Amino acid sequence: MERYRRYLVPEAARTFLAARVLLRSVLSEYIDRSPASWRFALNPWGRPYLAADDILPALAFNLSHKPGFVACLVGANRELGVDVEDASAARPHLLAIAERFFSPSEAAALRALPAAGQMNRFYELWTLKESYIKARGVGLSLGLSQFSFSVGGETAGISFDPGFDDIASRWDFRLFRSHAPYLLATAIQLERRPLAILMKDGAEVTARALRL
Repeated sequence: MERYRRYLVPEAARTFLAARVLLRSVLSEYIDRSPASWRFALNPWGRPYLAADDILPALAFNLSHKPGFVACLVGANRELGVDVEDASAARPHLLAIAERFFSPSEAAALRALPAAGQMNRFYELWTLKESYIKARGVGLSLGLSQFSFSVGGETAGISFDPGFDDIASRWDFRLFRSHAPYLLATAIQLERRPLAILMKDGAEVTARALRL
């Protein structure tokens, strides 16, 4: 509640609170405990995780929210990330932003599109990149320009610069447009780790979206 009280803008405070309520509710679909009982901590890069609990080492979650919309992804035995953006929001100088933060191949592909399609592709790439770095949990230390996405409808593939510490085949990336004008991207690790907990319904990944 301390972080909630810091918000001076009512809409931002409401979105923050809705995100936390949604997260606690989804976590309680996995483990039979009350939503109020969950405790959280931050890793060195500021990513929240479940506070030390020897029966819950395999649960992972990720949150993303914009004013009026909250997305929550929870899974077991895998890394995962989610990002949501208002894809109708104007982005002045989006090509300059792409040149600075995207990979050379992504920036070139964006420039080659007709002007009418550039903003949509910009948001597709932006949300995919955000979902991936959030799944990895080490923030911008990964370097946004060291990996590239190729978008094909609702799915996307990733490639890495030489020497980058990851394997493309272990990831599944998706784009969702079911709640216009919001665009949502997910990054989910396919490579499974040994099952460490017993879940209530056997689900391995649960996604929830809440339009406020």
